[in-house]
Amino acid sequence: DQAARSSGSGANDWAKVTTDDAERRKRVTELLRAGQVKTSDDFFNAALIFQHGDSTDDIRLAYSLANISSVLNPENKTAKWLSAAAWDRTMMRLNKPQWYGTQFTKSKESGNWALYTIDESAVSDDERISMGVPTLAESRARAINMK
Repeated sequence: DQAARSSGSGANDWAKVTTDDAERRKRVTELLRAGQVKTSDDFFNAALIFQHGDSTDDIRLAYSLANISSVLNPENKTAKWLSAAAWDRTMMRLNKPQWYGTQFTKSKESGNWALYTIDESAVSDDERISMGVPTLAESRARAINMK
């Protein structure tokens, strides 16, 4: 999943990435049904696959799987971040403001990146930090520096 999106991997062939993503989700669903997803790392990897899903239900499943991963291993900061990112992506898919500030959008007119709309009252910067997410000021600065 991540290798398909890294530079030099042919990630610009999004039709292939989309097809491969669907195959990965199908395989992970089989593993989940067979009870083969057991460890924090297993749940994290499954969540990452569904985070790149096509539907809101895929992203909701990613959120649930990332939460299970972080419960199984509370020290897994990446799972906490993925939980926040999946929540934000779910909100974005529902055309609602994100909470944590993990999702960015690119303007078709200017080509500039910006944070997707944020409900700044939903969580505090301390809560963001506890989830492994940068503060809003740091995320805004990142958007400015994105090419």
